Amino acid sequence: MSDNNFTIRPIDLFKVLSDPTRLKIFQILFKEEARCVGDLVDMLDQPQPTISRHLNHLKKLGILSCVRDGTWMWYEVADDLPEWCQDILNITYDQLSPSDSDKDE
Repeated sequence: MSDNNFTIRPIDLFKVLSDPTRLKIFQILFKEEARCVGDLVDMLDQPQPTISRHLNHLKKLGILSCVRDGTWMWYEVADDLPEWCQDILNITYDQLSPSDSDKDE
């Protein structure tokens, strides 16, 4: 479903996931259905511009894809990630405890 046709570099993947808010967004979207910005704003209790900025970072790198449905943009983890990237994301997700998404860094 991704509309990105570029290569993700490992250094960029680790850099984008080093931000606590982006890591929380990844954790929410990795195993769940697509979410809109408003859902993530409510879940993370952060302002809409902040969430939108972080979603843009993840989308530009190619980790997330989005689909427009009327006025709504739905974000999800891209389904065409390179195998090595998918492996790293699986390991990262498995190592995050449910409480990690609630911790303030």
